[in-house]
Amino acid sequence: MANQESFWVLPETQNIPEALPRLGLPKLALALLCRRGYQDKSAIEEFLNPSLARLHNPKLLPDVEKAVERILAAIKKKERILVYGDYDVDGTCGTALLVRVLRKIGANASFYIPHREREGYGLSETGVFFAKEQGFSLIITTDCGTTDFPEIEMANNFDIDIIVCDHHEPKETLPKAMAIINPKRHDTGYPFRELAGVGVSFKLAWALLSATGNTKEDLLEHLDLVALGTIADVVPLLDENRALAKFGMLKIKDTNKVGLRALLKIAGLSGKIINPYEIGFMLGPRINASGRISEAGKAVELLITEDEKRAEAIAQELDLENQKRQKIEEEILLQAIQRVEKIDLDKKRFLVLADEAWHEGVVGIVASRIVEKFYRPTILITLKEDRGKGSGRSIPGFHLYQALKNCEDHLLGFGGHKYAAGLTISRENIDKFSQAIDEYTWKNTSDDLFDRKLFIDVQASFYDFDDEFLKVINQFEPFGPENPEPVFVTHGLEVVGYPKIVGKNKDHLRFKVRENKDRVLDVIAFGKSEAILKLVKGQEDHLDIVYYLDENSFAGKTKMQLKIKDMRIRETITKRVDESAQ
Repeated sequence: MANQESFWVLPETQNIPEALPRLGLPKLALALLCRRGYQDKSAIEEFLNPSLARLHNPKLLPDVEKAVERILAAIKKKERILVYGDYDVDGTCGTALLVRVLRKIGANASFYIPHREREGYGLSETGVFFAKEQGFSLIITTDCGTTDFPEIEMANNFDIDIIVCDHHEPKETLPKAMAIINPKRHDTGYPFRELAGVGVSFKLAWALLSATGNTKEDLLEHLDLVALGTIADVVPLLDENRALAKFGMLKIKDTNKVGLRALLKIAGLSGKIINPYEIGFMLGPRINASGRISEAGKAVELLITEDEKRAEAIAQELDLENQKRQKIEEEILLQAIQRVEKIDLDKKRFLVLADEAWHEGVVGIVASRIVEKFYRPTILITLKEDRGKGSGRSIPGFHLYQALKNCEDHLLGFGGHKYAAGLTISRENIDKFSQAIDEYTWKNTSDDLFDRKLFIDVQASFYDFDDEFLKVINQFEPFGPENPEPVFVTHGLEVVGYPKIVGKNKDHLRFKVRENKDRVLDVIAFGKSEAILKLVKGQEDHLDIVYYLDENSFAGKTKMQLKIKDMRIRETITKRVDESAQ
């Protein structure tokens, strides 16, 4: 069984370049910025002050001008335009954005979202036939299309033009679409590769609104959708994504979209500040639920409707489907855990699990939870007749897409990224595939890759945490992939007073710690209630903690607290008195 404890990876001393001015920043904050690669004045200022004014011109993307020209010609000729999106949050938000913008500039635009189980990911034959039968002469994909060669060829044969608006990795060649807008194309010089699908759709919308004389406000009102899709798709929160997420989350709180307001209400978020957590764990799962359990088109309808009653009804449907999804997920997770616990993980580095009863819409979520629990790259497959559809997640340092590419002879199809991917496979090939990808993993990884590592940004003293420092750390937000929340470590602390077990399930700890006799801070340790008997009041040099800086609001007052990621309790030193010697 793999070691479930985390190894603390302490940072090397970060030297601040001598030529770098202090910029009015605390030394510890400057060291953090340098550690993250911001080592000159302009890079630091741009990071701390993201701006929409620095977004890259959409015309730098390949085929944008060609796409705009074709769309405007379709509007002039009153052609029917079909926006074809993926069924996840990124795809549904991108679809809603494009439908809204196209209708604003006079287009006869509708949308189509494929059914996850019947059609699968990407442009489908069913979708192309639908477009032909309904008289659409132009399809604009969002969050899909880059690798859909047969379906695009089919559309061409039907005299339907395809504009691909996507962000997934292309193959060595591109399909013969009328336009392919993708920042990851090998022949593009676009400055930022990591836009989400909705981010690419935003760029096309920008170009369209600009070409038709609309205002900047007409574009920026849709930043709420861009932030939703960007954060939910777990793309790096750097460069453009950082600005789009930051200003988009502000827009969500005061959104003018009745559907999004209904979703906020049912999630208990009306009037509240929206951060990545609220999107990733409260809004995103509800939008995703329809694509996982039933029809994702409902999510798009929610995001484009102007009917408040209809919006409330759809929001309630999505909430119920999300509850259903959670129940299904927990059942599959329990079954998967029971299977993994029978495996000798010292002999297995890649987990492949398959079952006919598993729901295709949630196996990806369950795979991520298996990875979290057992720290092995994992693929879960749902079987139907002679085929299986799988979804996989990986661990830091292991490129899942490359592993699948190495084993593609055993697969019917696959696609994805470094840490997440999907596949289709013949039932008869699952055992061979499982063996092949495990062998590949053994050959291309070292033992220490499978040891959990807790990477620490900086060793800190409580005396570093003044108002000025906290203000700068707040400017690091929004936190997410490749811009994680700073992790601190402090050694040799003393527990003050008596720890308390808190929380609905009595599984959290709340207590105080002191450094050097006079600097006392509050601590919350989630899921660590069992440690209460080991924490000894008043013993110096007793506790080492790894933590985030956090705030706790109570009775109208906000106070800084430390949110524990991990802690090490040093052995209690007691003096035994030999009563017989007295």
